[in-house]
Amino acid sequence: MSYTQDFEQWKESIENVPSKEVKLPHLPIDDFVAATETLAVDANEDREALTAAGMDTTLIDDLTPLSGALRYCQANWMSIFRAREEAQNQWYEQSPFAYELRNELLHDFSFAYRDIDDVKKKVMRIREGGSNADMVQDLLELAILGEKYPEPLAAIQFNPEKLSQARALSHTMSELLAAANGAAGEGNEAKVLRDKAFTLLAEKVRVIREYGQYVFWKDPDKLKKYYSQ
Repeated sequence: MSYTQDFEQWKESIENVPSKEVKLPHLPIDDFVAATETLAVDANEDREALTAAGMDTTLIDDLTPLSGALRYCQANWMSIFRAREEAQNQWYEQSPFAYELRNELLHDFSFAYRDIDDVKKKVMRIREGGSNADMVQDLLELAILGEKYPEPLAAIQFNPEKLSQARALSHTMSELLAAANGAAGEGNEAKVLRDKAFTLLAEKVRVIREYGQYVFWKDPDKLKKYYSQ
C-alpha cells in the first residue's frame, strides 16, 4: 500500500485528534517512523505474549499503515515549508531593488508634485509606513498616481517606464511575500495534520512499549526492544 493510500485510510482518524491533545514531534520524523516500523516487527513476533497481558493487538497492525500516513503528512508539510524557504530567499534577493525603486519614485514624485497640494498630500501619505507589505502597496499606488498625473513628471524628464516597472514589481513581490509568510504559522493545515498524525501514532507506540516493558521485565534482550531509543 502506498503512503497516499495509508493517509486516505487514516485521514479521518488523524483529523479527529483533538487540538488540545496534539503533541509536537520530539525527534526527526524519519527517525521516529523508522523506530516505529522496527517496533511493529518486534511486537508482531511477541503478539501472543502481549495479547495474554490484555493488549489490543490491533495496535500492532496499526503501526505500519499509520507510519505510512505520517510519512505522507511529513512529505506534504516539508514541500510547503521548502517552498516557503525558497520564496523567502527570492524575497531577500529581490526586495532591495524593490525598496530602491520605491524610494526613487518617492523622491521624484515629491519634487514633481511639490506645488500641487492634493497630489503632494497623496505622496506624503504613501511615504508613511515601512513594512514589507507597505512597500508592495506603495509601488502600486505610486504607479497609479504617476499614470494619473503624468505632466509634472514629464516636466522633470521622468522615465515613464518606471511606472510600469513599479506596477509589475508590486505584483511579483506581493506573491513572494504571501508565499514567504503563508506557511509560517502553527495553524498551517499541512503542519497541523503532520502533528496530529504524529500524536496518533506516538500514542499507539507508547501503549505497546508499556505492555512490552511489563511483559518482558525479566527478559533483558526483549525488554530493550520496548524502550525508546
